[in-house]
Amino acid sequence: MRLSQIELLMLAVIAIGIFALPSTAALFSGQHSWYNLSTGGNDIPCEKCHGDIAAEMNSLVSAHSGETGYGRFECDYCHRTFKVEQGDTDSSDSRDYYPDINLSLETQYLYNYASGDGTEAEPGKEAHAASAVACMYCHSGHSNYSHGSGFTNKYCSCHGPDDGGDSYYYHGDRFYTGKSDDDPGECIKCHGTGPTISIPPAGGFNLTTDPADTGSRAAHKKFVHDAIANSRMEDANEACIGCHTGIGVNITWTKNTVLDFDATENETGSWTITNFQATGSNTTNSSYMNNWTGSY
Repeated sequence: MRLSQIELLMLAVIAIGIFALPSTAALFSGQHSWYNLSTGGNDIPCEKCHGDIAAEMNSLVSAHSGETGYGRFECDYCHRTFKVEQGDTDSSDSRDYYPDINLSLETQYLYNYASGDGTEAEPGKEAHAASAVACMYCHSGHSNYSHGSGFTNKYCSCHGPDDGGDSYYYHGDRFYTGKSDDDPGECIKCHGTGPTISIPPAGGFNLTTDPADTGSRAAHKKFVHDAIANSRMEDANEACIGCHTGIGVNITWTKNTVLDFDATENETGSWTITNFQATGSNTTNSSYMNNWTGSY
């Protein structure tokens, strides 16, 4: 009887093990091979999940994907904001005078992201890995600062603090470019290789730092400012993406159809035209196909 109880107990343990042990094993092979977060930036591939976006970026030579004179943007250029305004260079550097951003946008979108760089880790505050950022974050400056013949034969060591004369960082220590005689590297991806190294401003809407940018004659100013007021996307991104990318656009146009006014002739034959009004109503639907997916 004693032996039978022991045998039953062993069978029970084995039965439990059959169901319990598999759940203690790793579900995926490779799930304990961690990506390196401690070097400059990190080696986590955004394309691992966002292959559709990577395919778009690699399919065309266009803005931010390798157009002539520039380089293909890294994902974090747009989705992990960094300091770009005047004054982020060495305070003794006379090159920090030109305005590169609408500072109210930097105040709004300069986030603390998670990071493993350096000796201490940053868990992230407003965002962990990435965030949606306003296009105007980079395109609201107005300077036309030039570097002679451009970055093809210039170096970037004039911008940013140095540590012991060896390492150079720009934009609030975001980008490491090496020693002063190194290739400018990632700088040209945003600033290009031409003489004018400023990021092109989206002027004409009274949104850049250029005091002459009034937007007083801009046909699309209302479109842009109403996009800012809409909460679906960041800032004016609805307008920026609607015009500058290949997404489809469906518009319901509601317009007046008749111009009303009063024409009065006096006794000397002079006319006075008053009370101009737009009346009547017509609604037209306009659809434009998404160039990338071929769908509406």
